Amino acid sequence: MKSWNPVEKGRSPHGGETKIYRMLPGPSIIYVSGGIVLWFLMAMLLLSGCSYLRPVAPGAELASDDMVLIPAGRFLMGSDPADGKVGFEIGVDELPKREVYLSVFKIDRFEVTEKDYFRYLVATGKKKYPGYWKEAGRADRYPEGYENYPVSDVDWFDAMDYCKWAGKRLPTEAEWEKAARGTDGRLWPWGNEFVSGLANTNENSRKWEKPEGQKRDYGWKSPVGTPPEDVSPYGVYGMAGNVREWTVSGYKNYPGNKLKQVKDGDRFKILRGGSFLTRSEFSRTAVRVAVLPTMGPRESDGWHSDYTYGFRCAK
Repeated sequence: MKSWNPVEKGRSPHGGETKIYRMLPGPSIIYVSGGIVLWFLMAMLLLSGCSYLRPVAPGAELASDDMVLIPAGRFLMGSDPADGKVGFEIGVDELPKREVYLSVFKIDRFEVTEKDYFRYLVATGKKKYPGYWKEAGRADRYPEGYENYPVSDVDWFDAMDYCKWAGKRLPTEAEWEKAARGTDGRLWPWGNEFVSGLANTNENSRKWEKPEGQKRDYGWKSPVGTPPEDVSPYGVYGMAGNVREWTVSGYKNYPGNKLKQVKDGDRFKILRGGSFLTRSEFSRTAVRVAVLPTMGPRESDGWHSDYTYGFRCAK
């Protein structure tokens, strides 16, 4: 039998040591803190093929079908005034915080990568290339050395089509939020306090090297799975930073929200999560961003696209 080995050690925002693991199919005995815990996971294996955790190796070859099972049940969705100053730190469209029930689903552990998206383009013959590919020197292929970075500058229709091609779908915004924050209503995937460096947000994104052609004075994306502390209670990575992520959901008021409903709001689609350009308060698990589904790629809409729109799939 193999024991659990953490890939990273660090300090949690609430004190104490934190360790990061990932799921892997396999047998059932796990060693924890010197004791042996026997897990009988036949039901889980039938549902998801997952049984225990293994270390993540950021930058290693990633499996495109690496998904996390999110169990059925209730979770806290949205925000309330206790979470921050409404209209400044908390969006008025995030109100109210309430319990939501979801059926079981799966979601990609990592964002869709440059390499995965390139395979999709080759297989389908589509030519919707992200603008920064061309800026790096070759329009029809991702920059060399960036294969395990999340793809971005992708519009909602292409994200939908990719997930369909992969035998999956885009998550709803409720599914995305539950996968990011768990059931306890935490503000960030790791807890209720923002800690600079735990996610690739504007505060520290300049540490990541930009590909050729990116001369603007801001940071860049990081390989999926990094920083390893940006991980949800379920083991889903990169939901506070790196790239914002498309959901299938249209923009509608939450039940109990007293805002006037936006006319034809459903034609706007919801992006979730923070990015390498967003500040800490906009990287919370409950933040909603409503944009037209055709926003991006940059070549067709350079005013609005900023290379931060990516995605992951669900099923």
